[in-house]
Amino acid sequence: MAPEDKQDKTVMMSPDELPTTVAEPAADELPTTVAEPAQDGVDALDDPYYAPIVPDDLTMAQQPVSIPSPVESLPERKQRRPRWFIALVAVLLVAVAGAVVALTYSWELWGGKTIPSVVGQTAEDAEKTLTSLGFTVETAYRAADDDLGVVVSCDPVAGIRADLSQPVTITVTAERSIPDVVGMTVDEATAALGEAGAENVLLTYLNANDEPGTVLDVDPPANTPFISTDQVTLTIAQAYTVPNVEGMAEDDARAALDRDDLKSSVTYVKSDAERGTVVKTDPEVGSEVSPGDTVKLSVSSPYPSSPTSLIEYFEVDPKNLAAYLDDEGFSLWYGAMFASGGNAHAGYQNEAGDMIQITDSPESGKNAPSSKADVLASGASVGGVRYAFTKDSLPEGGSVESEKGLKAVMEACGFTNLKDTCTQDNVVLPDDVDADKLLKSAHFICGTGEQDGYTWAVLIGGTGESTRVIALAVPSEHFSGMNLSQFGGKTCNYVAYVDLFTE
Repeated sequence: MAPEDKQDKTVMMSPDELPTTVAEPAADELPTTVAEPAQDGVDALDDPYYAPIVPDDLTMAQQPVSIPSPVESLPERKQRRPRWFIALVAVLLVAVAGAVVALTYSWELWGGKTIPSVVGQTAEDAEKTLTSLGFTVETAYRAADDDLGVVVSCDPVAGIRADLSQPVTITVTAERSIPDVVGMTVDEATAALGEAGAENVLLTYLNANDEPGTVLDVDPPANTPFISTDQVTLTIAQAYTVPNVEGMAEDDARAALDRDDLKSSVTYVKSDAERGTVVKTDPEVGSEVSPGDTVKLSVSSPYPSSPTSLIEYFEVDPKNLAAYLDDEGFSLWYGAMFASGGNAHAGYQNEAGDMIQITDSPESGKNAPSSKADVLASGASVGGVRYAFTKDSLPEGGSVESEKGLKAVMEACGFTNLKDTCTQDNVVLPDDVDADKLLKSAHFICGTGEQDGYTWAVLIGGTGESTRVIALAVPSEHFSGMNLSQFGGKTCNYVAYVDLFTE
């Protein structure tokens, strides 16, 4: 199409349809695209907005055509919220979030769990309680004497909020056990025993080639259960020295020396120490010696102080008493045992004629059995002792039938605490005997007393021309069990009657 044939896109508008003003777009509303070049006639044919003018139409008013503006209308600007409103919303959101956090924390949905109280529970129950909440449990043990297997502490403590990733340690009571301390020094061993709870540790020393101060043995043995008050004995190595055996019984002292590879010899001495115990050693306790050396032991005599020290007979081992009487020149006269109690019924006599009777009824010298068994040497017990003096063995003045003679014999026998005396002039005899007849030719003095749980008696006198002196001792219950009412309630009356008038 030739240029001249082109027609302008002219739209006829009535004057009242024309816009009165044209609004200029704001600077920030201007399109940023560049306008395309004007279309030529050919291109206009493809323009949807192109409408060719018919000549006949030029004489007629045309309906105006609405053409959209090439400039897009901008959206209306939204009205902004006030700042205080935004701040309020933010605060409300934070508050809601905080409430949710606090609530879920209080429900323990996060942030760990609260440790429950498990003290006093068994270890098994405590572990179940804690693991059910998600905790892992570690167990520590504390030695105790009783209430074993019970939780005594918990870490963390009850009521504390703890992280589930951290273990909970419960401390449980457990049985004490002897630690293995053999080979330790004495200080290390006693410390270890102290930590284990031992409160009663006894140290004993033994000669050995080990380093002095080294523990050789522990009793009870290692790993043995015990309670804190049990005695635990440590045997400690020491250089070869004389062990402290003073105060020990003779047999125990000999055994201790033997364990230390030492020999022993014994000398009996008079001493105030307990009968049969070591009072001295030679070499002295603690002195260095060599294996196999002999240690001399001075032992408090296990025998009576003298054959007439009758109360001491009860304190002597029957076997030692038999040996002692033999050493003192007393030969076995008869020997048997009482059917009840197993006490000895034996008699001994020396060349001078003194007689010792071991009997349950020392107030009477009768009923000597024909048997000659050495029952004391076999260990038969002493139930009572009777000593009959000869004239030559009496102490000075001991034959005098008076209180002076009585006290002389008492001193020879070691008797004290004279309680009652009687003579032929005031003795009380049973009503069923002829007292005048019995006492017509009798002459005597009898005294009795009590000493260290024993009752003793001394009788000097006889009937007719004869005079004898006897002493006896017996446990006090021997007479306390008798009815002495017919003898005026006095032991001396009973002893005089039985000894003088019933043989």
